[in-house]
Amino acid sequence: MKNLDISFTGSVNEENVHAFITEIKNLIEKNPESNSLTIYISSPGGNVDIAVEFFNFLKLLDCTIKTVNISCVNSAAIIIFAAGTERISLPCSSFYVHSITKNLNGDFTAADLLREVKEMSANTDKIASILESASNKNKSYWKRLMRKGCLLTAQKAKDLGLVNGISEYK
Repeated sequence: MKNLDISFTGSVNEENVHAFITEIKNLIEKNPESNSLTIYISSPGGNVDIAVEFFNFLKLLDCTIKTVNISCVNSAAIIIFAAGTERISLPCSSFYVHSITKNLNGDFTAADLLREVKEMSANTDKIASILESASNKNKSYWKRLMRKGCLLTAQKAKDLGLVNGISEYK
């Protein structure tokens, strides 16, 4: 069986993620005998909704997925990293978790702002659930880390169960 390798670098935004999903589909179509996919990730993060879309796409694939942090997996990119059944980090790589932020432009009513707060709260819960399922820590632990903002080393991420292994350089 053949393992497919692909890299995701850059921001988690609609354009990058949709192009990457298309690239994965094409790669799988050209290699139907493959049963595993390795995704090398280096990303500053980005849009949470798009990251969840990407996570769900990866979880629907009929193959083993290995995600590898090759530099930094920050913010929304952690959701993508968590999709791996095997999650590896290089020793000098890091992860950054923080509260969801939203850039609001224009004039808003109180109802508009309350709707945005509800959406941010729902997304925080969704992310904490994903991280809980990919680690040995519960949702409330992840929500606390998100509230205060936390940079995780590869070893700390392994201690939390987010990383299955730390790969040594060859």
